[in-house]
Amino acid sequence: MLEHILFAISAAIVTVSTNLDNLVVLFGLIMVIQTRRAVVGFAVAQTIILGVALIIATGLDQSRFLDWVGYLGIIPLSLGLYGIWQQARGSDVRRPPNSGATPSVIALFLSLSMDTLAAMTPLFADSAPAFRVTALVGAGCALTALILIASWGAPRAQVLGPRFARLDRIAPYIMVAVGLYILVNSPTDVL
Repeated sequence: MLEHILFAISAAIVTVSTNLDNLVVLFGLIMVIQTRRAVVGFAVAQTIILGVALIIATGLDQSRFLDWVGYLGIIPLSLGLYGIWQQARGSDVRRPPNSGATPSVIALFLSLSMDTLAAMTPLFADSAPAFRVTALVGAGCALTALILIASWGAPRAQVLGPRFARLDRIAPYIMVAVGLYILVNSPTDVL
């Protein structure tokens, strides 16, 4: 039971760390469009991302490529190293959309959530089915907390937004840690 709780916490940490940039964008969107549209767009996009990650992981589990699942850790490792490199260069290219329609908000958050997909897919794929459910629960709880924080913080977004933006600087390091964990704790162990 303790393993499941710790794994859910791990999945929640990965989800939060890869969505801190989305939280800042969500704060910004809540300031310019209806709170409901921004929150629904974020929630739908994250549900799609987690569903796709779970489907990919399940497909890999049932394929002959199971021995190669551990190598999926290269994806979050590479994205994390790229994020660290981008931080060192001082560049950031993420911008909120001009339109307030819910489909455009969903598209925005889908495009910003590729790091979540890249981190959660190997985490799901490298786990037993029972732990996948645990990770999904942990990620869902983390996303619910992010939505509540965004809804609560909307009136305070001008003050809180820059603080969360600074926290986003840790996300690449967590991506590197997830990538290394997957590479070390997988079928690649025997190589």
